[in-house]
Amino acid sequence: MLDRLIKFLKNRSLVFKLSASILLSVLVGSFILSVFISNYSKPLLKEQVVSAAYKALASVNHSIAQGADITEQSLVNTAKFLSLEPKPSEEQLILLTQAALDAIREQYGHFYEFFIYIPNEQGSGTIYYSYVKDDKINTVIWKEQDFVKDREWFKVTMQSGKIHWTEPYMSNEPDGNKVLSSTVSIPFKFKNDTKFAGVIGTSGNLDAMKQYLNSYSFESNATYLLTSAKGLYLIHPDSNIELKKTISELANDINSAPLKYVAEQVKKGQSGFVTMPKSSVYKGEVVFVYMPIPKTNWSSYLVFSSDSFYRPVKKFQLIMLSVTIIGVLLLILLINWICKFTTNPIVELAHIADKYGKGDFSVQLPEIDSNDEVGVLSQAFYNMKDNLLNLLKFQKENAKLEQKRASELEIATKIQASVLPVNFPQTEFFNIYASMTPAKEVGGDFYDFFFIGKTHFAFLIADVSGKGIPAALFMMNAKSLLRNNLLRGHSLSDAINKTNNELCKTNKVGMFLTAFIAVLNIETGEIEYVNAGHNPPLIKINDKYEYLRTDNNLVMSAMEDFEYKSSSLKLKSNDSIVMYTDGISEAQNTSNELYGEERLLDAVNREFLEPKETVLAIKKDVDNFSENAPQFDDITMICVKCTK
Repeated sequence: MLDRLIKFLKNRSLVFKLSASILLSVLVGSFILSVFISNYSKPLLKEQVVSAAYKALASVNHSIAQGADITEQSLVNTAKFLSLEPKPSEEQLILLTQAALDAIREQYGHFYEFFIYIPNEQGSGTIYYSYVKDDKINTVIWKEQDFVKDREWFKVTMQSGKIHWTEPYMSNEPDGNKVLSSTVSIPFKFKNDTKFAGVIGTSGNLDAMKQYLNSYSFESNATYLLTSAKGLYLIHPDSNIELKKTISELANDINSAPLKYVAEQVKKGQSGFVTMPKSSVYKGEVVFVYMPIPKTNWSSYLVFSSDSFYRPVKKFQLIMLSVTIIGVLLLILLINWICKFTTNPIVELAHIADKYGKGDFSVQLPEIDSNDEVGVLSQAFYNMKDNLLNLLKFQKENAKLEQKRASELEIATKIQASVLPVNFPQTEFFNIYASMTPAKEVGGDFYDFFFIGKTHFAFLIADVSGKGIPAALFMMNAKSLLRNNLLRGHSLSDAINKTNNELCKTNKVGMFLTAFIAVLNIETGEIEYVNAGHNPPLIKINDKYEYLRTDNNLVMSAMEDFEYKSSSLKLKSNDSIVMYTDGISEAQNTSNELYGEERLLDAVNREFLEPKETVLAIKKDVDNFSENAPQFDDITMICVKCTK
């Protein structure tokens, strides 16, 4: 049988063979595609739908978490403000609650009240309460109020010392309407207090947030669900479940093992999806995608009906079958005629393509005057020739640009390294050591130290915004101005003020720098310093390193005529100071965790070493933490130890 078929084909023309081959290929391909769609497309479609669900949930969760972050930051800022001074007056506290509420509403309008509660020793206290009514902020003061009673979250907040979010609850708004609310609070201290003085808090209207989420449009007709930290359904299409049952209770009610699994996973803060044979949302099989919401410990979900997203597959199969039948009929009629006009030009174009593949572009393309596929193919060859020539030209130019960029980074690295002092003075009064490890994209970190006369020694560390040559040049200018103004005999504050003004006048690219500048009197051990928006240094006094509390001065080159204030401290023999840039505290490991200031404090307190060994030990600890993760910023340190 096979021999007869081979003999039959040998006696037929090329056009016949080509026509038969194409027709057979179409039939076989259509059959294989149909089988593939039936067996493999459903899992792929499911994967795509789940991936899209993750992105949609991530977008919604980001919006919720952003609002939570704005709220928490407002509370933290208010607590920091209260910690700067002794107890403010009533008028100041009223203005503070009004300003905080206005700021939260401006950025995240669901919040309607802000309060500061200061308890007294008798168990009651005073509440400074600002609220929104008729779109205006009003304030009242309630004295001798037992605010703690029936508010378990107040005790939790005071005991934990951290931000605390309550479970959602029904609350009366100032206008008398009952709304679903949640309160977030944080304890605070006044200046010089050793224990918490009270609680700051604000409450948000969750009904407004629900309206926003219910209006959100999701693909594939998915249903959005939302649960609280304890699993209570805040959004559910069934009114008998919403605000009445938790996810665990519902799982028990409908006897759903997959839903119980989801309840356990969201408690652990995990994301994922499961397939359920039944649910409280749709009849039949569903895909249940879940994801925790940062900050609030809430969780959000998207529920898809399997029938809804498998329906396009069935529709596509019907369309594919129809197209195949029609295509076969058309091919039977047209293939023979088309092949007669396409065979010879295609062979010639194939020969030319072989020449082009070997880099020979001297071969001229034939003139093919037709508008069919062969004509298009011929025109494509013309375009391909031009594109290949342009590509070769582009690759050469791109190679030059890459070489130029590499050269610029090398220049920036050399500039940065050339201005850093490498000879460390070792005197009977102090020891000093510093290091700078540049990142791949060269930044603007630098340090400097020098004597001012015989009795004063200046040392500083700074971090310039930006990367590459512009940052390196700005760094050189800033370093030169700081050194010159200090050596000219200006006081520390005057030298910083003068440097800031000079930088502002010549700053055309909007750069700035943070800096910590100190001057040591080597005879008395007294240090005068200015912190211009830089990381607080570590001070070892009484055999323990601690972070130095400094005045919050503005970064340099941000505002002309800003008055920088200096402070002072005194070091005794064996006392040390460690200064660093944010390349240490913001170093990341492969899990995107930050090294942080707490790890740095632990590292320097493990063993008290000489300046050089201290700097090297910190760098080694950061390297061990980073686990070979890429270094995104310069790592710079300087350590000074008094020896007399």
